[in-house]
Amino acid sequence: MCASASSSLVQFGRDSTHESRAWPSSDEGSSAVIGNNLTDRGTTPLSKDTILVSKHWNVANSIITGRFVHRSPLEADLALIVLLGLLAAILTWELRVLVASVLVIAIAIAYVLLALVLYVQGRYWIPLVLPLVGAWLMTYVCLMTWKVVFEQADKRRVRSIFSTVVSEKIVNVLLQAEKLSLGGARREITVMFADVRGFTELTDTSLERVAEFVRQNNLTGEAAEACFDEQARETLRTVNVYLGLVADIIKKQDGTLDKFIGDCVMAFWGAPTPNPKHASACVRAAIEVQRAIHDLNQQRGAENKQRETENLARISAGLKPKPILPLLLLGSGINTGMATVGLMGSEAGAVVRQGNYTVFGREVNLASRLESASGRGRIFVGETTYEHLLRDEPDLAATCVALAPRDLKGFRAAVKAYEVPWRPPGAPLSEEAVTAAPADSTTFTGFVQRAS
Repeated sequence: MCASASSSLVQFGRDSTHESRAWPSSDEGSSAVIGNNLTDRGTTPLSKDTILVSKHWNVANSIITGRFVHRSPLEADLALIVLLGLLAAILTWELRVLVASVLVIAIAIAYVLLALVLYVQGRYWIPLVLPLVGAWLMTYVCLMTWKVVFEQADKRRVRSIFSTVVSEKIVNVLLQAEKLSLGGARREITVMFADVRGFTELTDTSLERVAEFVRQNNLTGEAAEACFDEQARETLRTVNVYLGLVADIIKKQDGTLDKFIGDCVMAFWGAPTPNPKHASACVRAAIEVQRAIHDLNQQRGAENKQRETENLARISAGLKPKPILPLLLLGSGINTGMATVGLMGSEAGAVVRQGNYTVFGREVNLASRLESASGRGRIFVGETTYEHLLRDEPDLAATCVALAPRDLKGFRAAVKAYEVPWRPPGAPLSEEAVTAAPADSTTFTGFVQRAS
């Protein structure tokens, strides 16, 4: 042991008021601490039961080795708190919940390990509690709570808007999107209008039948109203069977079900999630819809034949015959182009209280006009849709039939269109393809004009 260190220890032992002394050992390079108060015990950072005289040899060891604990300055502590707080805020706000949580935990562990290494190797003491708990974890917890609460509110809003108009797969894609804009935007979309043909005739015929029944039986008051209510319910059930079938296929084909316009369904592809083949997806959906309606009519036709046989027996027995199921057809119009897409409705400030995610524009109106001209059981597509089919599905485009350009209300130039065949090979050509609806009788409904 060096002479200066030895003399310092001897002097410390002589001047100390404690009942312990540090004396130079007879062996060169060593020292000893002697005390007679071994009952003085207590808790230290090393153990719950420690001889407290040990603090003297700890002091001696620091003096001899020259290794003292150094605390970081106040400026460094404040800088650490600010830096960790800002880093936690950036990670929590910019990253997804799971990624941010993993990074926050990993960096906290790394900070603790760094503090231990600095202390063990260099006796440098940096603070743990305030930077980690006060800045790092508290910032993370507060921002994560805020983010989760408001993200869940946004997800509930998205689900409330889209859960009934798109498939569950599309809803999940929207919920996982980092940024989702429901405001107005221009997108290339393909829009389809599908109108149930024969609904007006069905309503008129059933009303006349019920009115005749009421007159023949001299029904008045509540009895007459009950008959008309039953007719209304039956008519609604019938049209819901057809519209429900159309809506289910649209959602299955990842389209967006825009709205029901009376006995017409409006849907579009290409928003809110992008679909580079939106035109072919829409046409494929229209083909599937027509075939499903055809199969439904086949089933209802077979049921009607069975009912006709049963009704002969029921009439003979004096019973009321079962009603014949009406058979309805579908006319479809499809067009592709740029349109305005967004959540539209009444606003309170910047929040839409009652809204509908929809599309509107010239190309949407053209699709409606094509539906009006399509007649019964036919699919008309615009020229742009046909060009997309040539690019994406040339085999399907090769089956399309070019139609003569026709004048449509609201369009100055004659519109070129194509018809998409949908009947399975070998299926007979029925009266569906014969009747075409007039294209000049229109009413204004919502944002599009369509034939009544």
